[in-house]
Amino acid sequence: MLKYDTIDHLDQTYVMQTYRRLPALMVQGAGCHLWDNRGNEYLDLLAGVAVCGLGHCHPAVVAAITRQAQQLMHVSNLLLTAPQAQLAEKLCRLSGMERVFFSNCGASAVETALKIAKKTGASRGATEIVTLEGSFHGRTLGALAATGQAKFQAPFLPLTPGFRHVPFDDLEALRAAVGEHTAAILIEPILGESGVWPVSEAYLRLARELADRFGALLIFDEIQTGIGRTGTWFAFEHTGVRPDVLCLAKGLGGGVPIGACLARCEAATSLQPGEHGSTFGGNPLACAASLAVLDTIEHEALLEQVQAVGQVFKEGVAALGGPVIEVRGRGLMLGVELKEPTAREAVQKAFARGLIVNATGETTLRLVPPLILTEEQARRAIQILGEVLGVREAVPARAKPSPRGAALRDVLSIDDLSADQIEEILSLAAFEKQRRKLAPSMIAPVENRSVAMVFEKPSLRTRFSFETGIRELGGHAIYLTKSDIGLGQRESIRDVAQNLSRWSVAIVARLYWHRQILELAEHADVPVVNALTEWEHPCQALADLMTIRESFGEERVKITYVGDGNNVARSLAKLAQKLGYPFAICGPQNFRLEDLKGIEQTDDLREGLREASAVYTDVWISMGDEHEQEHRLKVFAEYQVSSDVMKLADRKAIFLHCLPAHRGYEVTDEVIDSNQSKVVDQAENRLHAQKALMQKVLGLA
Repeated sequence: MLKYDTIDHLDQTYVMQTYRRLPALMVQGAGCHLWDNRGNEYLDLLAGVAVCGLGHCHPAVVAAITRQAQQLMHVSNLLLTAPQAQLAEKLCRLSGMERVFFSNCGASAVETALKIAKKTGASRGATEIVTLEGSFHGRTLGALAATGQAKFQAPFLPLTPGFRHVPFDDLEALRAAVGEHTAAILIEPILGESGVWPVSEAYLRLARELADRFGALLIFDEIQTGIGRTGTWFAFEHTGVRPDVLCLAKGLGGGVPIGACLARCEAATSLQPGEHGSTFGGNPLACAASLAVLDTIEHEALLEQVQAVGQVFKEGVAALGGPVIEVRGRGLMLGVELKEPTAREAVQKAFARGLIVNATGETTLRLVPPLILTEEQARRAIQILGEVLGVREAVPARAKPSPRGAALRDVLSIDDLSADQIEEILSLAAFEKQRRKLAPSMIAPVENRSVAMVFEKPSLRTRFSFETGIRELGGHAIYLTKSDIGLGQRESIRDVAQNLSRWSVAIVARLYWHRQILELAEHADVPVVNALTEWEHPCQALADLMTIRESFGEERVKITYVGDGNNVARSLAKLAQKLGYPFAICGPQNFRLEDLKGIEQTDDLREGLREASAVYTDVWISMGDEHEQEHRLKVFAEYQVSSDVMKLADRKAIFLHCLPAHRGYEVTDEVIDSNQSKVVDQAENRLHAQKALMQKVLGLA
């Protein structure tokens, strides 16, 4: 095991001592938490000082990095790569900018903006750049000269000339400073390093007006505030004041170094080949990670979550009262002003209690947690801050309902899913399918995410898709057969459930009897997912509806199930009913489902298939029904799905089958191999639907 003393000695001996490190050796991270080598857990409200926007080791970022690393990590910028161009397009679309220059960090993004300002201003003799007192733009010499804090500048004087610093939020001072000589106005919408001070809307509007009047560029340094930190993609969206140049970095790469300077109009085309460059800027690895960050924020509605949880956090810290004078900022970028100069002491005390925060001065704490911070985690942080500051914990106001549905636990039946949860799963499944096709590959499993797969029934699609999906989520699937366990025979279901709960984060069970999965879930302390019982097959139904939506979009088309009213039919019928799809079961009267509200059941093929857009069938003899084989073959013979039967449905109807198929019995070769058949897409979608379901169950989405 790594030892703190050993690594600390190496650090102090060989690393330039430019940071005052907290006394722990961090070895692992997940979400909003870090763990040190001694196993101590920390809630990280610093998140790499706002860099790890999705938290530590987010599965989407890990998967993107791993996939891209297996393909192409770096080439010269003299060569074209897809991730850079795709990321540039997405950033421009989100921001309203026109072009992007990619760099390695925020300071180099600012340097790019300064060069653009110098070049565009030179044509009219404008050379001065106006910035704010209290601002911070980076530690390179140019960015340091732009920074409005003497404590950072003093050791490196004289600095690059041409910068004028004006008082923060002083409108008259800004008017006096800007003129014909001004090449650019450089502003942080929220001053982070000086204590999280938001610039007023009036000040930003005046800056825009002055820049337009004198032909100067308006540059926003959103290195800390961009990419969702304030509850919008960019802080400037809160005011509607759009800059000419936008600097980004922190939060964009999910922990991978990347910076970006975006520009529009004249500024977008000012730099020509040979005038600027960056060896590692916009490399495929960093851009792939950034695309995953943007996709995840967008798909998981994290901007709404940032607004809701940020409001709870802000109100809760302010409610501590006593030593807290003020809480400033937006979203999940907050500054806490204290009455006494105890901020640095509070950082140490909080760390000892498992909370990582930051002090930007003697009286100011800075909180920049991952965007995935939950209300529960915010409340825990407030409690610790209250203890550290010597006040009783306040009770924060409740957050607005999360845009995401309630967390899932056991999924034993379609009945366990609400309509909203089903929609979330289907949407996430479609997203995962699209992302996976860009560069399919598995990622290495991480610790503490083993999933027990208890399979009493044999399987191809269910086993392979679950194992692959779990691995791609960073987990490790352990396959357990009937001979391994002997559920309820060799060992009681209670004992199996309780043991597996200590080793795994979830149990996926494919069993003969539904009563057994109910008992398994009753005694398990981890979520249990039904991978098939004789009563229901919810995972199959999710994949089925995903396939139908790929053909017909959101239209509520009619689905007709032909044949045996079995577990597959039951789950799909319930799913259709929840989401408002017309559903019919067409088969022998003695093999229908129980009465289900809104479900048509008939033995007339013509009636059942009328206007059907999806025709579904399954084997007539399921596992466990072999003793009825002779009888079933007779009664189901007229319900074989042939080309003539397909003609009874809508002319654009698709054919579905959960597989394996008994060709020549429930379906003819002509149908299952036709252009109408979607059975292979349907089988593939088992992976994506189950992957999405497991993310919801495991709290990864």
